[in-house]
Amino acid sequence: MAKRKHFLKILALLTVLVLAILPLAACGDAVEESNVITIGAIAPLSGGMSTYGRDMINAFRLAVADINADGGVLGRQLALIDEDDGGDPNTSTLAANRIISRGVDFVAGGYASGVTIPTMQLFTDAGLLFLIANANSTEITAQGLENCFMVNSPGTHQVLKLIDLLDYVGANSVALIHQGCAYTKNLADLCAEFLPGAGFDIATVQVMEPNTPDVSAIVTAIRNTDADFVYWCGYHADGSNVIKQLRRGGFEGHIAVGDGSASFDLIEACGPDGEGVFVTSPPYVGFSEDGADFIARYTEMFGRDPGTYATLSYDTIRLLAAAIEQAGTTDTAAVRNAVQNIDFQGLSGQIVFTADREPAISNFIILQISDGAFRKVDVGSTQAAEAPASGNPCEIECSRCTNNVNCHCHGHCDTEDCQCHTSH
Repeated sequence: MAKRKHFLKILALLTVLVLAILPLAACGDAVEESNVITIGAIAPLSGGMSTYGRDMINAFRLAVADINADGGVLGRQLALIDEDDGGDPNTSTLAANRIISRGVDFVAGGYASGVTIPTMQLFTDAGLLFLIANANSTEITAQGLENCFMVNSPGTHQVLKLIDLLDYVGANSVALIHQGCAYTKNLADLCAEFLPGAGFDIATVQVMEPNTPDVSAIVTAIRNTDADFVYWCGYHADGSNVIKQLRRGGFEGHIAVGDGSASFDLIEACGPDGEGVFVTSPPYVGFSEDGADFIARYTEMFGRDPGTYATLSYDTIRLLAAAIEQAGTTDTAAVRNAVQNIDFQGLSGQIVFTADREPAISNFIILQISDGAFRKVDVGSTQAAEAPASGNPCEIECSRCTNNVNCHCHGHCDTEDCQCHTSH
């Protein structure tokens, strides 16, 4: 029975690939009306972010294969049409327009925030629902586009998890390094905004231009402060260089990196200098309840292990399929409303959305490089521990809190004088 089910999923994956190719042979640019629900997938398949992009597309394909093997959605098969955004804002708009011209039903993808944001208005103007799988700058939801949902937890959630880590290691003063782009600067700005209120000093904020080989000036600037913790807010390609030069330059405090560096490539690139480095990471499937089965199937289909963003990418397609089933139609407005009100349990955990179309429940975890591999570290949740005895972190009623427990308003509360920031 297990062999038969596995065969059906392999067959479904081949069907996904065939269905993705068929529209290329059709007359005209648009996908013809058929018994197929098409999903435009946009991700960086070339350039420095291609490792993440390939991981995303592979996870999308595995999700589609699993869904198709189980009968599809509303009796129809799913098909992916993927486009390369090149990890570049200009390329991403071209890729978005190609997806739109193909007449797809929905869109999923988006890794880098600065690359994703320029595509959002294009998809909205085309009347498409866009599930943003991985990009998570708060600037995404700040665009106010009703058809764009962020599946990954926002940067505000990441900062809360960082605060848990800082408490865990007993840090006092934090040096921040970002790269000036939408995602990295947004994360650094959020840290600078929230960490002081949680009792941590900001020792310095440094900016590193991408692909800078020598960061000795940044290392010296940090060592000239009282920083006992460095938080790298950039991407892994440059992050490994920063980590190595910090260690070789004599910095002996703790080092952590944000989710833009949550990659197995970081471990290899850092070598021995990476030992002990922490990661505020998305929910890696290796630590999920059903992770072993997913990893085995992913590896067999694609010949490589899934990366840290495979979990959210897989869940993005499964969530979309669940919303279409709930709506009972592929009508954009109906599916959009289903997504807004969904309560979805995936590999990454529970996903429900706030009114701002971002996750209400944080999915961030803490990983640490240990003996050349990632291990999960339970740093607890100091925010929950410090909540009032009533279990209500908000001291007054707020409709955007999740039952007023583990509030995630972060300045977007719709109740006047909300105490979200000061009470946890």
